[in-house]
Amino acid sequence: MLLFISGIISVFAQQKAMFTQYMFNGLMINPAYSSIDDAINVTALARQQWVGFKGAPNTQTISVHSPINQSGTSAGIIFMRDQIGEVISENGFLGTVAHKVAVGDNTYFSLGLNGGLGKYVGQYSLSGSPAAAQDPVFADQNSLRANLGFGLMLFSQKFYAGLSSPFFYYRDLGTAKQSATAYKPHYLLQGGYLMDMGADIKFKPNMLIKYVNGSPVQIDLNANFLFKETIWLGASLRSMDSVDLLAEIQLSPNLQLGYSYDFTTSRLAAVERGSHEIVLNFRFSTRNSSSTPKCYF
Repeated sequence: MLLFISGIISVFAQQKAMFTQYMFNGLMINPAYSSIDDAINVTALARQQWVGFKGAPNTQTISVHSPINQSGTSAGIIFMRDQIGEVISENGFLGTVAHKVAVGDNTYFSLGLNGGLGKYVGQYSLSGSPAAAQDPVFADQNSLRANLGFGLMLFSQKFYAGLSSPFFYYRDLGTAKQSATAYKPHYLLQGGYLMDMGADIKFKPNMLIKYVNGSPVQIDLNANFLFKETIWLGASLRSMDSVDLLAEIQLSPNLQLGYSYDFTTSRLAAVERGSHEIVLNFRFSTRNSSSTPKCYF
């Protein structure tokens, strides 16, 4: 079990947290996402992974993005906190900027960039793993890390498609070369489509494909239904990982609350009780957003 935990620590130290409700929190996976909505958005997320598993990862984020006048440019900022038991913690922020141009009737192309810093603390000696005591790769670490990323999006009121690498380039500032946490670029391909199923029902399928060199490709397939412009209900299948249920409710014109539960399908299912994720979104209209159609992405 100690070797198993050590492997989990190594994998999660090298890969950034991913989210079940990415389709309602797009700035976390693509800096170009801020171009989609001409309103000011503030989103808070809390994720507890693998409930009942000692040392399981948990993540909290707060993101804000806003258009800059009517220039087609938008900017945002993300604050993140990742924790894996007592062993690993990382706190940081990302600044984002994006610009969109019209490429057709109500269709836009957006390019986004992000950059930021993170404070990483790895206390591998607390894991109890033999590797931590014998392998210098697992020596305790305390470092500052710089990150750069990019994203592309093509979107309209009915669809979106994107390619991004929000954690494309990492640089450890003052960390030894040999490390258990040598980051690899994350590449994400995402897309979704909105279909009217009737006067009070809309259907929105989504897809997310994640690639990290040296790891299996992960595919997330999702289907959401919107009822009476108020309640989203959906489900996702994440390859080699989980089956997920999602619910979102529009509490007011400016406030949306979301919850998801992941049923683990990997061998971890024997030692944990799933994962919980809560998302709260505040949307504040601007002069431009009040005259544009509602954003469903």
